[in-house]
Amino acid sequence: MYICHCRAVTDARVRAAVDNGARSPAEVARGCGAGTGCGGCLPALRAVLAELGLMAELDVAMADEHAA
Repeated sequence: MYICHCRAVTDARVRAAVDNGARSPAEVARGCGAGTGCGGCLPALRAVLAELGLMAELDVAMADEHAA
């Protein structure tokens, strides 16, 4: 399934970016280009990351950063 139509990035490519160490939308963007065009795919990208259990990690890290 296409996640990012601007860059023709599928969910499989997003998962491959995660397998290669990406842990946030920005890291996925660097890894495969998803989210670097119009930004319309960011909700779908975040949904894939949440499905993989990564958005919870990101939310905790951001909360810790704001508390400091």
